[in-house]
Amino acid sequence: MATDPDDGPDDGPDDGPDDDYGGTFGDVYDDWYSLDFDDGATAVEVLARYGRDGDALELGVGTGRIAIPLAARGVAVHGVDTSPDMLRRLRAKPGAELVRTELADMADCDLGRRFALVYSVFNSLFCVPDQRRQTACFAVAARHLAGPGGRFVVDHQIPDAVGSGSSVRHLHTGPDRFRFSLVHCDPVSQIMERQTMVVENGGVTPYRSVIRYLWPSEMDLMAAAAGLTLEDRWPGWRGGTVRPDTRRCVSVYRPVAPGTP
Repeated sequence: MATDPDDGPDDGPDDGPDDDYGGTFGDVYDDWYSLDFDDGATAVEVLARYGRDGDALELGVGTGRIAIPLAARGVAVHGVDTSPDMLRRLRAKPGAELVRTELADMADCDLGRRFALVYSVFNSLFCVPDQRRQTACFAVAARHLAGPGGRFVVDHQIPDAVGSGSSVRHLHTGPDRFRFSLVHCDPVSQIMERQTMVVENGGVTPYRSVIRYLWPSEMDLMAAAAGLTLEDRWPGWRGGTVRPDTRRCVSVYRPVAPGTP
C-alpha cells in the first residue's frame, strides 16, 4: 500500500512502529513500490557523496533498496527498522552482508556512535503517525551526526490535493488483478488512513496503513528544534529548484554552528 498523500509515485514506508507494516506488506512491498533504476541510482550517488567521509545511518532501512547499493559503493551503512519482517527480507538479498542492521525505533534509538550521513527515504518519516515522535526522529538524526560536517538527508513528498473526507486513489490494473485505495484524510491532524484492496482470482485482500504527512515548513521547524538547519532542498535527487508545483523534495539539513543565533 502506498503512503504518498497524492497520486504521485507509490513510494511506501520503510518504518512503521505503530502498525505491523512489515508483516502486512512484506510479501508485496518490493513489487508494489518498485524503484525506478535511474532515480534509485541517482539517489545512491548523491548519498554516497555525503557519506564518503564516514559511515551512514538509514532511518527506516526496510528491505534495503537504497542501503545495499549504497554499501556496494564503499559506504559503511547501518540501518534501523522496527519491522523484523522487513529486515529479514533485507538479509535475504545479495549484498546484504555489507549492511549492518538493528531492530530499533527510528524515533527513539541511540547506537552510541556518530555518522557522516543520516538519511531517511521513501516518506519513512510519514510512517511515524505522531507529530511528537516525528520531531523525535530529527533529534535522533542530530544525535547521530558526526560534527558540523554531518548531514541529514530526507526524501519526501509534498502533499497534493489534500482534502477532508474519503476518496478513491491509486488504481492499478493488470491482466488478472487490480488494486485501488480508499483514502481518508484529516487535514487538521494531517493523518491519512489508507485501505488498499487487491482483487485477484475472485478474492479480495485488504491492506491498511496510517501515516501523518508533513509539509516542508513543518519539517524545517522540527529540524530547528533538533539543532539542525536547512542547507539545500531540491525537487528530486537530480537537483534543481523547488517550485510551487513541486510534489517531491530532497531536503538536506546540517547542524547549526555553535554560537549561531
